[in-house]
Amino acid sequence: MKNEIKGLISFLENSPTASHCVQISAELLKKDGFIEVFMGDEWRLNKGDKCFVIDSASTLAAFIVGNKPAADAGFRIIGTHTDAPGFRLKPEPYAYTEGLSTLGVEIYGGPTVATWFDRDLGLAGSVSIMEKDRLTTKLFRINKPVLRFPSPAIHLNRTANKDGFKANAEEQLLLVFGDDENDYETLKEMIAKAANIRSEQMIDFSGEVFDLQLPALNGIKGNYLIASGIDNKASTHAAVAAVTTAETADSTAVAFLFDNEEIGSRTVNGAASPFMERVLERISGTRDDFFRACSRSMNVSADCVHAIHPGWVAKHSKLSKPQLNKGPAIKMSAGGSYASTARTSAYFMKCAELAESPVQKFVSRADGKSGGTLGPIAATGTGIPTVDVGNPMLSMHSAREMAGTVDHKNMINCMKVHLEGRIAIS
Repeated sequence: MKNEIKGLISFLENSPTASHCVQISAELLKKDGFIEVFMGDEWRLNKGDKCFVIDSASTLAAFIVGNKPAADAGFRIIGTHTDAPGFRLKPEPYAYTEGLSTLGVEIYGGPTVATWFDRDLGLAGSVSIMEKDRLTTKLFRINKPVLRFPSPAIHLNRTANKDGFKANAEEQLLLVFGDDENDYETLKEMIAKAANIRSEQMIDFSGEVFDLQLPALNGIKGNYLIASGIDNKASTHAAVAAVTTAETADSTAVAFLFDNEEIGSRTVNGAASPFMERVLERISGTRDDFFRACSRSMNVSADCVHAIHPGWVAKHSKLSKPQLNKGPAIKMSAGGSYASTARTSAYFMKCAELAESPVQKFVSRADGKSGGTLGPIAATGTGIPTVDVGNPMLSMHSAREMAGTVDHKNMINCMKVHLEGRIAIS
């Protein structure tokens, strides 16, 4: 198994939530010599400095200060997201119903709901407590099968195979976890133990359901990766791998790991927040230097893309059929769903050429609607030219997604060429 895939598998195993994803990213950055800085502190930066900053627990920026001032050499930026579609516990989730302890959920983003039924599920999230007279947050993870969405028997839902499995989000998306009226208190005690606190310290908590089945290689050659959260934690791992191996260049390299892309990015943790602009301006030094730097910059927005599906060929454009293990794809949309232009597309193609990676193109059917990414949001907020790219995958938004193993290394290499400023822009 290639080191890049070993690293990705470990990354996925340790990223049940966006905050956990940022936590493992920070650990990898520290291991490579990156120093944590804080938004509330003064930044005194010198060329070659490697730093990262975390905002609201689930968003991170890592950067390598360039040999030249950003105002003169610009930024080379990567943007990814740390969240994935799934299910979040309601604020008051517990109900004892028909002799079973159940938890109600809200749907987060656009998961393929049916794929989450009848699976062994764990619970992860964060707990808020007072520590030394200060409100603080602890992450937790219950890494054993305590939850399950049980499906109804086919005898009670006889049209499921013909008409598709459907579940009402309010009435039928219920997590079963026990059969005693005191089970909810037991669950909260488990959460407190997993967060390494006393249960009486807990003020409030948030919880996300995650799939307990470990990532696995698939196919007769082992050239497919099957896992939960490949979209878009694979791109996030690639960005971290690229920034921790990139050489210092004249331009300043920055990797942004945003949260909440799956629900539109318009949150304090998302790409529509001021975080990106504030980080870039502080690295630049002054507002004027920031404006000058943006005019010399390039952003690569990395999010997964639909691979051609042999059973649903008609859902794809006849002129655009990205394949697994055939290289990253550049995403295009005349409607602005993606930020790529002919110029920024050519830029990434040159990065791929230097990385010795194949590259593909993706566009949705003309009579369909393309998805969205954080690319147009970041481009609109900063004015920095942006290209949207992604590795092809199948089963996107399923509880178990599928991607090519070769593509991951190619994406890392393309990102590295980009961060090292090896393609001059004007």
